[in-house]
Amino acid sequence: MLTPLEVHSKQFSTRFGRYSAAEVDEFLDSVGQSYDQLWRENAELRERLRELTEKDQSSQDLGETLKQTLMMAQKAAEDARRNAEEKARLILDNAEQEAAQMVERAVQKVRAEEQRLEDLLAHQATLRARLRALLEAYLEIINDTEGDQRRA
Repeated sequence: MLTPLEVHSKQFSTRFGRYSAAEVDEFLDSVGQSYDQLWRENAELRERLRELTEKDQSSQDLGETLKQTLMMAQKAAEDARRNAEEKARLILDNAEQEAAQMVERAVQKVRAEEQRLEDLLAHQATLRARLRALLEAYLEIINDTEGDQRRA
């Protein structure tokens, strides 16, 4: 293959003030072959550049797709975490409300039982007082009856 320097520095021999046609034709053939070879190499390089550019674009597209997929996965994971936290909070709130209701029912039962106990104690005190009064009345009757019998 001819170099640009060889093309520029080529000197043809002259005969009778003219260049040798055979020498010029041979040089032009050589230049044509070199040009054809450069043309093919240039076309191959352009094709290779196009392929590499497409691959690079595909890689960029794939990278962008992967980046978007990763972002979507991160968002989905974050949403799932938030949903789980919200569900846990709702379950906890529900359990706290249920526990508060159970405590309130237990407190009401205790109050009702305390009231029942107070009622029973009051009733017991009333019964004792009546029984005492009744016994005292019987004792007085017995004492009066004994006193009458002694006097008689």
